[in-house]
Amino acid sequence: MENRHISGILEEMTVEDVERLDPNLALVPIGSTEPHGPALPYGTDSFSVEAKCYESIKRANFRGARAICLPVQKISLNNNFYGLRFACRISVPVFMSMVRDIVRFLEGEGIKRILIANSHGGNTDVLKAVLRDMAGEKGIFLGLLPPGPALPASSGLLGKVLEQPIPAGGEHGGEWETSNMLFLKPGLVRKDRIGVYPVNHPKIDSLEECLVTHVKPWHLHLPASAGGDSRKASSEKARAIFEEGVEAWAGLLEELSKAPESATFPF
Repeated sequence: MENRHISGILEEMTVEDVERLDPNLALVPIGSTEPHGPALPYGTDSFSVEAKCYESIKRANFRGARAICLPVQKISLNNNFYGLRFACRISVPVFMSMVRDIVRFLEGEGIKRILIANSHGGNTDVLKAVLRDMAGEKGIFLGLLPPGPALPASSGLLGKVLEQPIPAGGEHGGEWETSNMLFLKPGLVRKDRIGVYPVNHPKIDSLEECLVTHVKPWHLHLPASAGGDSRKASSEKARAIFEEGVEAWAGLLEELSKAPESATFPF
């Protein structure tokens, strides 16, 4: 049999590759297919999470991890995008059931260490609810990686690289995502449409002052489906962030995969 490195990217593997790798950790990328303004493609979130997951899994396995990466789930929660065409979406209950089924499928394959890599802010709260709901199932470690650049907490790179700060809810089609697509998929970026797009906020100030959680209708919040100033975007900015983020994720995957079995894992 050919002696070659196994990437851990399931779509690229054969049945013999799977047997040789014998994975004990799975990475589940979840993206989205939705409008990202006049300059960026609908697949921005999915392209982003796929690139980062695939590169991270390859590096981790090259260093001795036994990790496998599932294909990207490209249709997720865009329930507040009803005013924008072809924002692909499924209902919250169906999405939750899908994620639970994926976890149980992996458990049936003998994998009890699972990381979900989410690149769409609209999925975050529901994915956290799934984690909370499945916490009572003994023997499974289920973790969630955040959307956006998702750099380690100790990294100060974002402040050095991006001129527009990323708000807590994520920056939609702004400097970060435009930089990332210029790095990952430059041929899909309409460079002539990169610019400044409006961000609208509720007129009732006390909603924010009292920290009221509410789901914004996207066509009212961001009429162009992207917001903010992306004119300072560049592939070089995204390249630096991507490299640091991939190294952090690869280290995490390696450590989780190599950690010894115990009844109290990961404690």
